[in-house]
Amino acid sequence: MDLDSFLIELYVIVDDWVQLQADRRPAGRGRPARLSLSEVLTLAILQQWPRWRSERDFGRWADRHLRPWFPHLVGQSQLNRRIRQAHPQLAALQRALAAELTQVDAVFRLLDTTLVPAMHRVRAGRHGCFAGEASFGRCASKTAWVYGFKLGLITDPAGVITTFGVAPGNAGERQVGDAVLAQDRYRAYLADKGFQGQHWEQHWLADYGAVVAATPKAGDKRTLTPALRRWSASHRQRIEGVIAQLKDLFGLDRHRAKQLDGLLVRITSKIAAYTCGQAINRRLGRPLCQLADLLL
Repeated sequence: MDLDSFLIELYVIVDDWVQLQADRRPAGRGRPARLSLSEVLTLAILQQWPRWRSERDFGRWADRHLRPWFPHLVGQSQLNRRIRQAHPQLAALQRALAAELTQVDAVFRLLDTTLVPAMHRVRAGRHGCFAGEASFGRCASKTAWVYGFKLGLITDPAGVITTFGVAPGNAGERQVGDAVLAQDRYRAYLADKGFQGQHWEQHWLADYGAVVAATPKAGDKRTLTPALRRWSASHRQRIEGVIAQLKDLFGLDRHRAKQLDGLLVRITSKIAAYTCGQAINRRLGRPLCQLADLLL
């Protein structure tokens, strides 16, 4: 899809949702902002696509090319302030789109976590960025320690992100899972062995009504047949693919945030961009997760 067509599709999706919200809330006081909420959300999502190396790169490009589309376009620093102010609406937009895309009759959903580095090549975080907020967490896949945060994700079997949350990097997977499960409240989940634990499984079933099927660890009394292990691994690859797209395509590891609120807005923007891409794919009749070639 060329940029003009993509921008029109994206703006229509965002503005339709904004107009629905405007009908439900009372009119605000004071002079309206020159850049509308629909425009702010559209720009926040558009700049997450890999066509631009950074927000500054996007700002320079937008100033040269997007003036006919956004006549009241502001500078990058003012736009960032507007995006931070619109963080609740950005998260609500993502949830609304996910609710439309998700498979309501799916037997289970998928649960996993991933580490998001706060900065690279750091030896101690006591006096650096995110001091007292980020922490060191171990990345099992890379056998390395990462200074940053842990992102908990829940998706449906098609790869639609239904719930997400952020915790310090040293938070346990089951604690992070508990936080996102409390928000999602689905009936069954498939997870990896990091979420295993009889006490936690009983708690999730009793308090949330959710059955969490975690892959047993080596030597555990509860075992799976080789066929069930292959079935579980094949389905869990979907959420691993979602994480890979967030990192490789939308630059989740390259957020360049220096403060916690900026990081949270960037994570929400990237997940909203991922979900909006899926919504456009749905309109075009394409596979939901085929996003790499959506914007040419």
